[in-house]
Parts: sequence; C-alpha cells; structure tokens
Amino acid sequence: MSVERPAGLPPRRTEPGFGSDLVVDLLHALGYRYLPMNPGSSFRGLHDSVVNHGGNETPQLLLCLHEEIAVALAHGYAKARGGPVAAAVHDLVGLMHASMAVYDAFTDRAPLLLLGGSGPADPAARRPIDWLHSATTQAELVRQYVKWDDEPTTPEAFAHSVVRAHQLAHSAPAGPVYVSLDAGVQEQRLPGPVDLPDLALHRPAPPLWPDPAEVESAARLLAGARLPVVVGGRVGLDPAATPLLRRLVETIGAAYVDDRNLVAFPTAHPANCTGDARLPRDADVVLAVDVVDLPGLLADRGRGDRGAAAVGAPLPAIIDLSAGDLAMRSWANAFAAPLPRAVQLLADPLTGLEALVDALDGRRADDDVERSAAEARSRRAAVHERAEAELRAHWSDTPIWPGRLVAETWAAVRDVDRLLTLRNTRTWPAGVWEFGGAGEYLGHSGGGGVGYGPGAMVGGALAARDQGRLGVAIVGDGDLLMASGALWTAVHYKIPMLVVVNDNSSFYNDEPHQAHVARHRGRPEENSWIGMRIGDPAIDIAGLAASYGCAAHGTVEDPEKLPAVLRAATADAVDGAVAVVHVRTARH
Repeated sequence: MSVERPAGLPPRRTEPGFGSDLVVDLLHALGYRYLPMNPGSSFRGLHDSVVNHGGNETPQLLLCLHEEIAVALAHGYAKARGGPVAAAVHDLVGLMHASMAVYDAFTDRAPLLLLGGSGPADPAARRPIDWLHSATTQAELVRQYVKWDDEPTTPEAFAHSVVRAHQLAHSAPAGPVYVSLDAGVQEQRLPGPVDLPDLALHRPAPPLWPDPAEVESAARLLAGARLPVVVGGRVGLDPAATPLLRRLVETIGAAYVDDRNLVAFPTAHPANCTGDARLPRDADVVLAVDVVDLPGLLADRGRGDRGAAAVGAPLPAIIDLSAGDLAMRSWANAFAAPLPRAVQLLADPLTGLEALVDALDGRRADDDVERSAAEARSRRAAVHERAEAELRAHWSDTPIWPGRLVAETWAAVRDVDRLLTLRNTRTWPAGVWEFGGAGEYLGHSGGGGVGYGPGAMVGGALAARDQGRLGVAIVGDGDLLMASGALWTAVHYKIPMLVVVNDNSSFYNDEPHQAHVARHRGRPEENSWIGMRIGDPAIDIAGLAASYGCAAHGTVEDPEKLPAVLRAATADAVDGAVAVVHVRTARH
C-alpha cells in the first residue's frame, strides 16, 4: 500500500502536545486504521496530528476527491467488517457534500465516526472564510440522520466525546455519529498531561437478549405453520448468521428467501427460494431476521400508480426479529409503513436466532418438516428454471444481457477468494452467483443514493484486501459517473479490485416511470428516453478509468468476447491492479 510515510519524525510517538493530538491518540487506541477525507483548513490541526504526531498510521489518511466518496468509502469498509472507521469532513461545505452519504449510512445502520472541523468558535480567531464556512450549531445539518452528535469545546471534552461517539456508533442498532471539532481547540497547546477515558469502561453495549415469553410465542407459531418462511436481512453482513439460519431452516423445514438487498444463505441450499417474490405472501408465518423494510417483503414493487404498492390482506403472521425499532426517527420515513407483527423479538438478531433454534428443537413433527421442505424445493426449482430460461433466451443478445454479464463475471472470479461489494440488484438472475452465505456481499446503499457505489466498493475492497480477499463490484454507469474519482483513491493506495461497469447508457430506472406517466395521460411513451440517456457523445468509461491509473478493459460490446476480457481483468486484479471492464449492456 502507498502509505505516504512522513519524514523527519522521531522514532516513537511522543506525548500529545495539542488538542487534536488527543483525538489521534484515541483513534489509535480504539483501532481506527483509516481516515478517508478530502482536505480542509477547519481540520488542519487534526490533519497535522495524524501525519506528524501519529506518523500517518492507525489512522492513515486516505485522500478522496469528494466528501461523498470519503463517507461512502468508510461505509463500505464498515460493512465489510474491516473494523472501526472514521471519516473527516471540512466545516459546513464538506458536511453538505457528504450529507447524502451520511443519510445512506444512517438508513443502512452502518457504524461510522464522522469528524468535522468547525469554527473557530471564538469570533476573534476567525479568518473571513471561517465566517462563511461555519455555523453556530453545525451538526444541525445532519442531526436528523445521525445517531448522536456533539460539539466539544475543550481538549478534555474532545477525548470524552470521541469515546462516547465510538461507543454509541457500535452499540445496536449501529449508526453514524458526528463530532464537530472546533478548529481553535484542535490547535490549542495542552498545558500538561490530560487524563483520557478508560476505554475498558466505555465499551459498546452488549447484545440485547429477546424476551423468553416472546421466543416461546414465535417458536409456537413456526412449529405449527403450514408454510414457514425465513427471510434474512442485514444479518447478511455477519458470517456467523449463516450456520444459525441453516439450523433453524432445517429444523422446521422452512423455505428461505434473502432480502433483495443482502445475502445470508447458501445459494445451493435446497430451501433457498431467493427470487420467488410471492413466497412471503403465500406463507402463513414469516420470520423476518433483521429486515429493514418489512412491508417491502409483501408489497408489489412495480412502477405503477403511487400507492399501488400497498400491502393487502390477508397477511401472514409476521415474527420480527431485530433491534430496528430502536433506530426509528420521526423525521425520516426511511423505515417504511408500520406492519402488524404477531411477535416482536426486540433483540440482537444472532442472539435471537440462537434462542429460537434452541426453542424449536424437536417441536415440529417430522412429517410437517418434510412437507414444507418439499414445497420449498419445488418452488426453488421453479425459480431457477425461470431464471435459466430467461438467461438462455437472451444469452447471445447485443447489447449484452445483464444476466449474462453476471454469469460471465461469476465464471471469471468463482475460484478467487472474493467479496462482492456491489451488484445490479434489479436485473440479478437468481441462482447464477453461488454464494456460500453471509459476509460475501455488502448489500446496497441503504438510502438509495446514486453515487454511493464507487466509494463503497473501494471501502469494501480495502477491507477485503486486508482480509486476503479480492473486492469485486458490478457498478452501473450512472452510479460510477457520479463519483468516478473513487477509482483514483483505489489506485493511489494500491487497493486491488475488479470493477465491471454495467453500462446501459441511461438512468434507466426512471425510463419506465416516464413511460407509465405518458401512458396514463394518453401521451407518447416513446419519448420516455429524453432526459435519461447518457449518449451523444458516448462516454469512454474505459478511457476515464485509464486516466485514473486503472488497468482498463473495453469497451466490450460483443458477448462472445466478454469471457476472455473478464478473465484477463481478473488476472490483473489478482496481481494487484484496479481492473475496470466497461461493458455495453441492454436496458432491462
């Protein structure tokens, strides 16, 4: 990795001499390895402390070309379980740039420590630009979508605030926190030693245990169900979830589906019916394990009239196992409409799964287990037959069918120890990519922010690299073009990854919306492309990637040439490059 080692420093870290030195010492003690940021004078003290006090190591600065990239990078790193991670943003302007990424992290429940430069609070210490770029309560910009914020005003308060922020960010349900570090206090010389908080006494909260009576109610429902269905949500980020889910599914003969945004269960398991959108609605009991959008499990996801996606009766009995209600904020509608729950297990999902598995042991009759398991196998076979038939029908299409893009990418990387950091969720073919379970895919942005992908895929690839894996991303052209500078950061810091660009030359998600509106109003649907298509001129994404220093491949338009190009790019990435493959795909 390009560490950017500072010169002229003493061989050992010295005692802290300034307010910002305390922050760096605490980040080091708490295990923060990286600090992605875009530089700004409001945290010049912190910047100096990272470099000249901490030696630019634990944490190490990661230069990003936009604050949204910096926060998205931290978001991806956190989800890849790389360890605690912070991001630094400059005053009001940097926080405004970063705000969409902060919202993504909030809705995705990602534990991030956001450090913002501010002020100085003392008016006499402000330069003219400081007046323009600072506010009395800077945190109000993001207060409604962070878990906690603070504006400490002394070096000692810096220390206590950072420790508390870390504790809260990593206590369930996790989320981003924001600490505004006054520029004047950062640069304040310490009069003497400062007592730092005892980190052993400020650990994140332990897992929440479920109410035993509610566990018993849930077990009774599942044991007596005609067709029990288990849905895995955010537990897909934790590899420990898969064996627990597998034991539960096999104990009761349940059918299983992944939430559309995550993966927690082996693709090859005979109960895995992921891709069967009707299954949760056909069940009589649904166990939702850390699913953020419960109504979305049961609603129509079409692009029809507004309100057409409402959940209708009758509903299955829903068992909600999560700590999600503790993350609710009245400001945001991000966690969807309320849904009647037969049982609420307000608990850490893994702890709750352990309790449920124990409670269900031997509770369901063998004949019932086999009957529902057989239905799961039948529905799984139907899902895979449909997916395979569609893939065969479009295999030789030009432009390249998105399903073939996924299949060929999987063929190129299947023998590599990998982490899928991004994928094309809406056009993902069921059963093609053979996941082993949780911890192999990072999910989507949480908040639906276009521009999340590039930073997050670099952050995920950074964690993957440190774990001995290769980051692999399938990113849309619109997403990439909003924050393509993330590729420069990956190249500069030698973060190997394979990036496959699914380029349909459109913000296509919205084309069907415009067609629907035109059809509803009796107007020409053929105009739905206007204001959507990214062409005339076409963007040379491979050339753009090459300009950032990537090993660029493409543009690939012939489907028969795609396998060889992907194999070559994978070899480049395994050898340490940031390999980018630009592929023209069909709009679907």
